[in-house]
Amino acid sequence: MKNKILVFGLLFNTLLGFAQEEKIIVIDRGDRGRTRPQREQKLVDNDHVMKFSPLQMVMGEINLGFEKRINEMSSLEFELGPTLSEVGFSVNDYHYYDPWGNPTLSRNTGLGFFGSVGYRFYPMDNTMVLNKFYVSPVFKYRLYNYKLVDFSNTLDDEKGSENQAMFTFNFGYQKWLSDHFSLDMFAGFGLAFESHNSYYVNSFYDGNTGQYTYSWKENNYNGVRFAFTAGVKVGIGN
Repeated sequence: MKNKILVFGLLFNTLLGFAQEEKIIVIDRGDRGRTRPQREQKLVDNDHVMKFSPLQMVMGEINLGFEKRINEMSSLEFELGPTLSEVGFSVNDYHYYDPWGNPTLSRNTGLGFFGSVGYRFYPMDNTMVLNKFYVSPVFKYRLYNYKLVDFSNTLDDEKGSENQAMFTFNFGYQKWLSDHFSLDMFAGFGLAFESHNSYYVNSFYDGNTGQYTYSWKENNYNGVRFAFTAGVKVGIGN
């Protein structure tokens, strides 16, 4: 958690730096001074951008997005793609242990999906939509699926899942390196509701037979937590 907060803080400070007004450089040449403006950052008048967020793969997402201008100061952004559990930070890996300290099951990756929608507002003066600093409320739903395998091979495989519904308020900066290629840096915070549906192996010793019997025992969890997000998106616009 400390590492996530540190990364979020560094990226947020970077975005604030980008959002500042252009400065004037004063060059002193003896008895007279002359001012020269810094090189203006490139602005484009594109209508839409198709995006890919490579850093989201550490969360098990194949993140594809699309941003569309809706007026001179705002846009809508949609994201959709598959999820893979047990990859990176997606659904933390763990095992249930029996009284002797031995793992009783493993959890294998499974295919899920996610989707999000966000409204973007570009508040800076003398800019066009899809350029420079923006603020964006975002709603996102994410589903991870995984398979539970009993090490003893006495039980059939079982399925588990994790559902996440998140609302974050993001700050970002979209910079165009050419007429059709952009870098979109963002960071945000909010709340997330999580619902886990999992199982563990339950063992019962029968004193009459002197044998153990095994069964799957359901283990559910629902809760709310703080959510932090940060990343970089590469885009192709037109």
